[in-house]
Amino acid sequence: MKPVCLPDKYEIIGELGSGGMGVVYHARDRVLDREVALKVLSEQFAATPRFVQRFLTEARAAASLNHPNIVQIYEFGETGNGHFLAMELVRGNTLKAELKQIGRFSEGQTLALVLTACRTLAIAHRAGIVHRDVKPDNMMFNEHHEFKLVDLGLAKSLHEDISNTVTGQSMGTPHFISPEQIMGAKVIDQRADVYSLGATMYNLATGHVPFEGTSGAHIMSRHLNDPLPDPRNIAPDLGAGFCQVLGRMMAKDPADRYQDMASLERDLLVLMQGELPASTGPVPTAVQDTIFMSSPDLGPALPTPARVEFEAKSLERVTGHLAEFMGPLARVLVRKVAGQAADWEELSQELAAHIRLSEERKAFLKACARIAEGGATTAIETQVDISGAMTQPIAASGPNAAAMPALTLEEATVSRIVGLLSDRIGPVARVLVNREMKQARSLNDLTTTLAAAIPDPRDRQSFTAAVSLLL
Repeated sequence: MKPVCLPDKYEIIGELGSGGMGVVYHARDRVLDREVALKVLSEQFAATPRFVQRFLTEARAAASLNHPNIVQIYEFGETGNGHFLAMELVRGNTLKAELKQIGRFSEGQTLALVLTACRTLAIAHRAGIVHRDVKPDNMMFNEHHEFKLVDLGLAKSLHEDISNTVTGQSMGTPHFISPEQIMGAKVIDQRADVYSLGATMYNLATGHVPFEGTSGAHIMSRHLNDPLPDPRNIAPDLGAGFCQVLGRMMAKDPADRYQDMASLERDLLVLMQGELPASTGPVPTAVQDTIFMSSPDLGPALPTPARVEFEAKSLERVTGHLAEFMGPLARVLVRKVAGQAADWEELSQELAAHIRLSEERKAFLKACARIAEGGATTAIETQVDISGAMTQPIAASGPNAAAMPALTLEEATVSRIVGLLSDRIGPVARVLVNREMKQARSLNDLTTTLAAAIPDPRDRQSFTAAVSLLL
C-alpha cells in the first residue's frame, strides 16, 4: 500500500525495513527513471513538530555531504500531513550482515574498513555534522563492494543547541553508544563518533560487541563503568598496537580519546604499515589504568595519584538527592565521580553539572553542603516533584502557547507510565519520563516521545495502547 504522503511520481516496489521514526521503501522515480530508497515519517510522529524537525535535520545533514562513501539525498518533501525523504538506493549487505554470514574480520580487514569509515566521518565532521549512531548496521557495501555510510537519522550540527533535539534521550544504539551520550551531555562532538567507531572496530575484529547485557540500560551502565574487555581474549591473533588504538578510541572520558578523525587516521595508517603508534600525552595512562590492565605488552601502568575516600553514608545520601532528578542512573554517576573527585566540592560540582535546570542544580548543591557539614537534609524543594510531573507551567512558544499548559498527571499515573516503559527499555525509563514530563503539553505528546525510545515496533505499539487506557 502506497503511503498517502508520497507524490504520484514515486512507484512503491516493496518495503526495505522500518525503524524508530518511520518505514523505508524500495521505490522507482517515474520522472527520472531511477530506483530510490524512500524513508517515510510515521504518522504518529508527523503530528509532533519536534519529530518533524528531527526528520528535516536528517535530510539537511545528509544532503550537505556530497561524497561517494555517503548515501546521497535526492529529495525531501511534504504532502498533506506526511513527510518523506528520497535517497540513493544501496544494494548490498551491511557490515552487520557480513559478520553474520562470514564471521569476524581479520585485523588487516578491520583496519582497512575502519580507516575508510574514519575518512568518511571526517568529511561529515568538517561539514559540522556528527553522526551519533556509528555502528556496523549503518555501514554497507554496495553491489560494486564500495563502502557506504548510511542513516544520518541522529545526525546533529556541531553548533546545534541540544535543546533542539529530543530532550532527555541519549540517542544512539546501546552496544555502540558513547558514555557522554548516555549521560545526556550538553556537548556531543566528533569524539562520540570516535568512541562508537571504536566499538564497531571491536565488533568487526572479534565478532562480539564490547559489552553484553540483559537490557539496553544494563549495557549502557557497562559502557559507563566497566573496563573495556581485552579483545585478545576472543581473538588472540590481534596485535598490541591494535589494542592500544582501540583502547584510546574507547576511553570513557572524551578528553582521553583521539580528538578528531585525522589523528585517528594517522595511527591507523601506522598500524597498517606494521608499526606501533607512538604513545603520547595523557591518553596511554588512562588506557593502561582502565582498559587492558592485564596486557603485558602495553607496558606497566603509571602510578595512580591518591584520591579521597568518601564516607559511604554521605555518598548514599547524595545519591538519594541526585536520584530525584536522574532516577536510577544517579547511583552509577555517583560511583563514577566519587572514584575521581579530589574533594567534596569537586564531587558536588561534577554531579550538579549533570542536572539540567539551574534551580534544581542550586537545590542539589545546597543539600550537598548540608551533608558535608553533617547536618540533616530533607527532600529537595524544586519546581519538579519526585515523579517528574511539573507543578508550575513552563512557558511555551508558538501561536498556540497560551492554550497549551504544561502537562500535569497524578503521581500514580506517572508511576504506571514508568512501569510500562521500564518493561520495554529497563530502568532508564524513569530518567526519560522525568525529563519528558517537563516538556510535554499533553499525554499524547508524552506518549509519542516516550514510544520513540522503544526499539521494537511491537513494543512501541503495545506501550502506546497501554498508556491510552490510563485516562
